[in-house]
Amino acid sequence: MSELSKIISDPRWFADAFDANAGSVLMTRTARAGLAGAPFLDERWDRSGLEQKAIPLSELAGIQAPKSPPAFIWHTAFCCSTLLARCLDRPGRNLSLREPTTMMAIANQKRMQGASASNAALGLLLPALGRPFVGKERVTIKPTNTVNNLILDVMDIAPTSKHLLLTSDLPSFLVSIAKKGEAGRGFARKLFTIFAMDGHPVAQMDPRQLMQMSDLQIAALVWHMQIASFLAAAQKGGTARVAWLDGDSFIAEPEEMLARVDDFLELGLGPDHTAKVAGGPLFKQDAKDSTKAYGPEFRAREKQKTLDGLGPELGAIMDWSYSLFPASPRDGRLSPALAG
Repeated sequence: MSELSKIISDPRWFADAFDANAGSVLMTRTARAGLAGAPFLDERWDRSGLEQKAIPLSELAGIQAPKSPPAFIWHTAFCCSTLLARCLDRPGRNLSLREPTTMMAIANQKRMQGASASNAALGLLLPALGRPFVGKERVTIKPTNTVNNLILDVMDIAPTSKHLLLTSDLPSFLVSIAKKGEAGRGFARKLFTIFAMDGHPVAQMDPRQLMQMSDLQIAALVWHMQIASFLAAAQKGGTARVAWLDGDSFIAEPEEMLARVDDFLELGLGPDHTAKVAGGPLFKQDAKDSTKAYGPEFRAREKQKTLDGLGPELGAIMDWSYSLFPASPRDGRLSPALAG
């Protein structure tokens, strides 16, 4: 068997990065634990000592598509998506891939080269990302939120795939931006420039008008732009393929919400797993950095402190933003709802 054939037939060779200009995929040889243990599979993943090989994208056509396509968790950022994805990982049942670089590369390819090019790549890369390590194990992919421009494309390419839309309401999103200080505000403006490339009408505003907006006004626009994408996905997928969950509801009732997510995505984790995870260490540490203590109580105190600091400014920004996006639900609730 040739080296290329071994790469194509072995799930330990992970489709790590995609170079759209070169038409090549960087495959990284790793163990299942290496993928499951990494908070993020982007530049923050430590690949030290791992064997890598670049192959033509076209060679991925030799990968046999898994019987069940990957499930997806799409999110608006700052709504506990990383924690949720970590909770859903169970060897032999479901492998959670958090923010793989490959998905980001395809999303950017769509913005630069158009949907026909990105869809061709997506059709080859999804089977590579979705292949299990063992038996009937499922794969769940949680892309970063700047990949939300691919939701409808994934639905078309994988017509039986299921999609969970995880959000926070607008006040919670703005609080998350504000409490991160200058870094959070800069991040909001960066997100706006990225989403502006996806054709949202609000991005056609006069640049001078945009420059006069505050950072939190821009952040509000970012939230609405993401919600617009989710509303389109919910309409396209219907109740059979799409469900919405609020991040705060997940934190408030983790065992119940995990059971519902498990049932909807058909992962087969079981009640013993969801109960163990809900009462375990994942809810007592930072999902992005396990060395830092964190939990619902600390999160609530942090949120209230930021709310107190924002004062009436928050309500004014919300009212202004909803005047531009009247289709966004005022209470932040989307349909079909997984809970409530």
